[in-house]
Amino acid sequence: MTQTGPLRRVLLNPGPATTSEAVKAALVIPDICPRESEFCAQLAEVRRRLAELAGNPEEITAIPVVGSGTTALEAALISLIPTDGRVIFLDNGVYGRRLVEIARTCGIAHRVIVFGDAKPVDLASVEAVLEADAAAATHLAFVHHETSSGMLNPLEELTRLARRFDLEVLVDAMSSFGAIPIRVGEDGVDALVSSANKCLQAMPGLAFAIATRSSLDRDRGTQPRSYALDLAAEFDQLEKTGQMRFTCPPQIVSALHRALLELEVEGLPERGERYRRSMQTLVRGLSKLGFELLLEERHQSWILVAVREPREPWYDFDELHDALYRLGFTIYPGHPGAGGGEPNFRLSVLGDIDSRDIEAFLAALEACLADMKNRCAPADPAPEKT
Repeated sequence: MTQTGPLRRVLLNPGPATTSEAVKAALVIPDICPRESEFCAQLAEVRRRLAELAGNPEEITAIPVVGSGTTALEAALISLIPTDGRVIFLDNGVYGRRLVEIARTCGIAHRVIVFGDAKPVDLASVEAVLEADAAAATHLAFVHHETSSGMLNPLEELTRLARRFDLEVLVDAMSSFGAIPIRVGEDGVDALVSSANKCLQAMPGLAFAIATRSSLDRDRGTQPRSYALDLAAEFDQLEKTGQMRFTCPPQIVSALHRALLELEVEGLPERGERYRRSMQTLVRGLSKLGFELLLEERHQSWILVAVREPREPWYDFDELHDALYRLGFTIYPGHPGAGGGEPNFRLSVLGDIDSRDIEAFLAALEACLADMKNRCAPADPAPEKT
């Protein structure tokens, strides 16, 4: 059968994700000004659907942010932490440190609890710090799914701890929201930040914060740290006019709208289960090929794994990446710090893929590894002349 759409690639990197044909097609819409009521109605529905995934839209709100997930993280930190606030951050990977770097750059008072890359959060240590420091702190902030290693941090336990000490909770749910249920509101966190192009399986270029309306109200009257990234001002504009303050990309919103419809059809628990089946297939296949995972199973998410690289003369990550890319599969390098600097690469199962795609990848991986070994093997010596 002749392919009519764009070439399909299986992206095993942790976003942007492989998208469905329908999501890609949703990018092709009539040119429209983002101030038109037709577009504003679609944007309002996207916001409502995002909020409904996390809780009660009467209590919480979704605020789009044009840009990367990191842009939305910065917007959330500078908008939801009051100027006299103080944050306790948890650092057990690259993305936990990114939160700290944003706070440091923006002049947000903070303390960091460091566990080490790819190390699990120790709840007793967090409790001890909160007991000593909660009087001066206002917020606890951490990454839910640390995609530098595949570590899934204990969201519910940490939220309960923060509530004991009257701290608000801000969570980086970049690569978990849309696959793992996360509640925002009275029975959950106060705010989360995520992106359209990961577990929601839409396009890059649009991220968002979902926050309680009360958390936005608490920061009113303080001096804004940013003009463009002020979430309270953005929320006010959206509520008053239905429009974002600055230019919003209608094509990307259209693709996200389509992706949210697909999520509704599939179901949030079912999407998480699809990812879980894909991960089970992936882990079994990697084991058969002799690979080891960086994390213990009890700390491992079912969205991404970090894989120890072979320490063999025939192995080269870039060569393996390029060979798999030519076959339609994209793999992702590891972070140097993950696992104490142990060489690794990462494989994610998020996106519009399933266990059949993973089986095809494993077959391609096996063939590429065999080819690398064969080309590195010494040539047989020439027979002696008689």
